[in-house]
Amino acid sequence: MSTYDPKKVLIDWSNGTLTADMAIGHALQHVAELYERQSIADSERRKLQDKVNHLENKVKTVQAELDRLVKGMAKS
Repeated sequence: MSTYDPKKVLIDWSNGTLTADMAIGHALQHVAELYERQSIADSERRKLQDKVNHLENKVKTVQAELDRLVKGMAKS
């Protein structure tokens, strides 16, 4: 069952062609869809955060190695 377009729900409600029970049903469908989309967005955000953390650690490692090399060259 697909959800009813929210704008259409509001239009039908204002025109009186949608009963309160129908409006509640559509509202619940939209809430469920929003929860599902939020869950997907949270999962994607966590994946992106993991990638950022990994890249930050790589940058720290590269910076430490660069610092070590620079110090070695300065001693030469």
